[in-house]
Amino acid sequence: MAGVQHSPPNTPKSKGSLGLTQTQSEPDINSAAKISDYVNVNRNKRPRQGDSPQGELEFGELEADKNNQDISCTLAEQTTLMASLLRDIAEVKSQNNQIKASNAQIRETNEEIMKSMSFMNSQFEDMKKEIGELRQDRRIQQNYIENLEKKILDLQHKSRSSAIEIRNIPQENSESFTSLMKTVCKIGNVVGLPIPESDIRDIYRLPGKSISPTAPRPVIAEFTKVQTKQEIISATRLFNKGKGKEEKLNTSLIGIQGKPQPFYIAEQLPATTKKLFYQAREFAKSKAYKYCWISNGNVFLRKQEGDKQIIIHSEKCLQDLGNTNI
Repeated sequence: MAGVQHSPPNTPKSKGSLGLTQTQSEPDINSAAKISDYVNVNRNKRPRQGDSPQGELEFGELEADKNNQDISCTLAEQTTLMASLLRDIAEVKSQNNQIKASNAQIRETNEEIMKSMSFMNSQFEDMKKEIGELRQDRRIQQNYIENLEKKILDLQHKSRSSAIEIRNIPQENSESFTSLMKTVCKIGNVVGLPIPESDIRDIYRLPGKSISPTAPRPVIAEFTKVQTKQEIISATRLFNKGKGKEEKLNTSLIGIQGKPQPFYIAEQLPATTKKLFYQAREFAKSKAYKYCWISNGNVFLRKQEGDKQIIIHSEKCLQDLGNTNI
C-alpha cells in the first residue's frame, strides 16, 4: 500500500555486538533467582548513622583515630623492645670485652706459668745432675773409706797377730808383770803346752774400769811367735772339749784362791772385729747356722757339717747372706 512503512527486518546479531541499551535476558529464570538470593543474603550493609552524610564522616574519622592509636602503641612497643635489645647487645659486648680481657690475662698468666715451669724444670735437671754426681762421689768415698778400714784392720791384726786375750782372770792387789807371766805359764802347763817365759814378749791388763767384780778387765799376752799363740789356743780348745762346765779351765786349776771361776782364752781382736763376731753369732742363732768362729782375725760361718765355710768381712756380708736365705 502506498505510503505505508514497514518495520525493518530482524537481523540476527552476535552476542558481542549487543548495544549499550540492550540487555541479555537470563534464559534460566530459576538460576537467576538463586543468584539474586545469594547476593541479597551475603550483602552486608553498613548501618547508617543518622539520616544525613554527616554521620558517615564522623564514623570514618573515629576509625582513622583508632588506627593511628594502634600504630602509635605498636611503635612504642617496638621502640621499647629495640631499646631493650640495644641494652642487651651492649651488655653482651661488655661481657665479651671482659672475657677478652680475662682471656688475655689468662694467656699472660699461662705464659708466666710456662716460663716458671721451664725454669723450675731446668733447675730440677741441674739438681738431678748434681745429686747424681754427689752420689757417685759418695760411692767413691765410701769405697775408699772401706778400703782404709780394711787396711787398718789388717794392721791391727798384724800388730796383734801373736797376742791372746784371757778373760775372767781375777785381779790381785799386788798384780805385776811377773805375776801375770807366771799365770800364763801355769795355763800352758794345765793345757799340756809348756810356755817358757822367754816366749812372752809382753803381758798386761787392759786399762779402764772393771764392769763388775765378777767381770774383771781382760789380760793381754803377746808372744814372740804367732805360732805360740795359735798353739795355746788350739791346746785350750782341746782341753775343754768333751768336759763338763766344772772340769773346763777355771781359776782353781792355776792356783788362784777363792771360788773356782771359768776363764776363756781367745785371739786379741780389735773392737770392730769383736762387734762383727757378736753380730755373726747372733746371725748364726737366728738362721740356724751350726758353726761360727774366728781364725787369725777373720770371722767364719758354716751352715752344717761338711758345708763350705763363709768368711764375713763386714755387716753387709751378713745382710746379703740373710737376703739369699729368705
